[in-house]
Amino acid sequence: MKEETESKHHFICKGGCHGVSEKPGVCGAKGCPKEGEQLEKCMCPNGEHGGAFEEVEESAEE
Repeated sequence: MKEETESKHHFICKGGCHGVSEKPGVCGAKGCPKEGEQLEKCMCPNGEHGGAFEEVEESAEE
């Protein structure tokens, strides 16, 4: 999976692997808690994914 994309329409994994794909599908990162689960649609224009990865990291710290 790509690290970042400049496309407005992409898909991300919120399982901790920070996976990004230009196509819908499932997370394929070995060891990711969401491996095999559907990626979530993201429409961010700046590659920051609306803070989605930061939200995951914060909840993991609690």
